[in-house]
Amino acid sequence: MSSNFADVLVIGGGVIGLAIAKSFAAKGREVIVLEKENTFGSVTSSRNSGVIHAGVYYDKDSMKAKFCADGNRRMYEYCQKFNVPHINTGKFIVATSSNEIPKLEEIFSKAKYNGVEGIERVTGNYVTSKEPLVKCIEALFVPSTGIVDQNALMRSYLGELEESSGNIAYNSQFLKSEIFENKFCSTVLSDGEEIIIKSSIIINAAGLKAENVANNILPLDQKHIPKTYFAKGNYFETGKDLKIRHLIYPIPDDASLGLHLGLDLGMQVRFGPDVEWVDEIDYLVDKERQVLFHNDIRKYIPSIKIEDLKAGYSGIRPKLKNKGEGKSDFSIQGEQDHGINNLMNLFGMESPGLTSSLVIADYVCDLMD
Repeated sequence: MSSNFADVLVIGGGVIGLAIAKSFAAKGREVIVLEKENTFGSVTSSRNSGVIHAGVYYDKDSMKAKFCADGNRRMYEYCQKFNVPHINTGKFIVATSSNEIPKLEEIFSKAKYNGVEGIERVTGNYVTSKEPLVKCIEALFVPSTGIVDQNALMRSYLGELEESSGNIAYNSQFLKSEIFENKFCSTVLSDGEEIIIKSSIIINAAGLKAENVANNILPLDQKHIPKTYFAKGNYFETGKDLKIRHLIYPIPDDASLGLHLGLDLGMQVRFGPDVEWVDEIDYLVDKERQVLFHNDIRKYIPSIKIEDLKAGYSGIRPKLKNKGEGKSDFSIQGEQDHGINNLMNLFGMESPGLTSSLVIADYVCDLMD
């Protein structure tokens, strides 16, 4: 069994894992990223809406609220500096009935507290003047929301990592880790062969599998490992340019931001994600959900036809609260939480993880320093 050494071992090559890895490497640390799949970010980081979030919805003083508004600014700066394709579209959060107005007011207040810049209340007529297909009675305009090419962003992060002499190992599955002589000795299944990687630091950024990884890091007490629930988000696509240029979001609920109208960089419209609680990871989109999608979407786009909606793709979000239990925040646990030096576990890393990835990386590196 061969053995390797790294100063920092990052488990998970998604957008957050890569951001953390490149930050450590930029400080001169020797970094190895383990990625179970044959490429980066193929599980969660590329199966989302690709939205640069503003920080509107998150509960006051939550980790999501603390990271997102700063992450939004940092993301635009990064994309401009490194020529990552992105568009600052702006978005409307629309209330389609009078009983949704109090919720709109609550979102507006929360956004102001969270440091979201430029948000304003607008009339339904104003929205229709900008987006003729969209009907509502009142809305919030959020100018700092946008979209980004997730894969191009991750390629840029990976490029920075490699320029700093960091490495990523694909087809490499973390099996277990034990502490020996103040080092983590991790067993990894890489291309069918078991190898040992010794490291000073372990960062568990395994996303959907973070709970599984943590359960195999000894001597971590299981009382510090939260259960992960799977919220599947399905998308339906139109394959059309409906001449809509802003993202359109309905009033959210505790589990999701609602069936919003998203755009890709070619201005093709897609709708989603919904919330489908699942026990197993499965990316098949149930075509029967087309009726549910149509019923929700036509509340703000009455002219949408059911035959315009085609099953698209899906992603799965790791949640730390189950259906009906309320909103879920990030959980980033270091020595102060579990008592093990140089171990960091990241649980429940869903949206706005992509937007916040640079800020999360700084947070993790600062804690370790």
